[in-house]
Amino acid sequence: MDGTRLQRGLDNLRRGRVAADRAAAARAERSGEADPDIRRAIASIVAAADSFRAPQPVWRDVGPVDAAALAHRLAAGLDGDAIQTPRGWYVRRELRPVYLPVDRERLASLPGMPPPSAPLLCLDTETTGLGSAAGTVAFLIGLAWWEGERLRLLQLALPDHSEEGALLDALAAETPRNAWLVTYNGRSFDWPLLETRFRMNRDRPPGLDAHLDLLLLVRRLFRHRLPDARLQTVERHLLRRHRAPDIPASEIPAIYHSFLRGGPTGPLRVVARHNAEDVVTLGRILAHLERGYGIGEVRRWAPKGDLVRLARLFRHEGRTDEALSCLAEAATGIEGGDPDTALATVELARLLRRHGRIAEAGVTWSRLVAAPGPLAALGWIELAKEREHRERNLASAWAATDEALLALYRSRGQGQAILRRGLEADLAGRRARLARRLARATA
Repeated sequence: MDGTRLQRGLDNLRRGRVAADRAAAARAERSGEADPDIRRAIASIVAAADSFRAPQPVWRDVGPVDAAALAHRLAAGLDGDAIQTPRGWYVRRELRPVYLPVDRERLASLPGMPPPSAPLLCLDTETTGLGSAAGTVAFLIGLAWWEGERLRLLQLALPDHSEEGALLDALAAETPRNAWLVTYNGRSFDWPLLETRFRMNRDRPPGLDAHLDLLLLVRRLFRHRLPDARLQTVERHLLRRHRAPDIPASEIPAIYHSFLRGGPTGPLRVVARHNAEDVVTLGRILAHLERGYGIGEVRRWAPKGDLVRLARLFRHEGRTDEALSCLAEAATGIEGGDPDTALATVELARLLRRHGRIAEAGVTWSRLVAAPGPLAALGWIELAKEREHRERNLASAWAATDEALLALYRSRGQGQAILRRGLEADLAGRRARLARRLARATA
């Protein structure tokens, strides 16, 4: 039931009760049965009923939003320019370019990287909420692209929700055709949010050739040696850079809402600095990948665990030679017992065997037997497989299992209990089968 029908029903009820009370009072007066107290009570009830009115909502006239004033106030706070378009106002802020040379040829040699001729557009957004609901709006968009050896920076800001169309038009105008978008978690959050906002404004999102989400690449290459995969963690542990005291991301929406209610613009300047540093970090990650993992001698100085995971990316793209090169570089120095070196040796030997390079795989397994701990037993077991199934030399395979047993015995108390138990179970089954085959061969 709506408010009008409810009010009408209350009025009818009131009128009916008042009429009944008055009729009863008149009968009492005519009959002389009502005393003065009853008459006064009836009169008070009737007066109260006459004075009853349902409370009405009070609407406050706040007046129209002055988008031009908001845009100029935001532009003054950010040291930007208030731009008026047929669809409204937005603020444009250009920052000083950052010297950040990137060799696009070497970057393109890595798996999943854009070709040298493709324009790159780094993007990061600050939004009115951390979710993906329909009411979440991107009020600050940071962009960066290369012009020669410098990274050019641009920020687009929204003075009010009603001006979103002008902001999205500016973003579309700054997005080059056939661009590769570079983000950090942008495949799951930033770009889907912007696509939603374009469609809600009855616009078509800018066309892109591809989307390079660096979060996925960081997880695949560096997560094994990072405490987490947050962007600022990558800055500290991978790029060796430390930010000045920064604002938590959870507080950013409240700062923008405070500005819309007439609050100061100083906190928004801190948010803009946070956004600019995020965008520049995207470019620095690409430069770090090119300098430390691109084609050539630079991979020699890369951590071996990174090379193992880079080889997996090459192998996933079918680039076997590059994968073997990374694993061969990481597999040197197995005698030191480094776990990443042992892992590289195992994956190198298995990849060689998978591609039919049996002799090279055998040499690689022979290097693994020099490793300390149960890894030596793993090397001997793999050599036993080669001697039993490919060389058809049962006696030599039995001797290899003896060496594996000895390596497991020596590795007791050195940790890696799970690996050792698995090797012991494999070795027991293998020796039982070899014993039966040797007995049949002797008979």
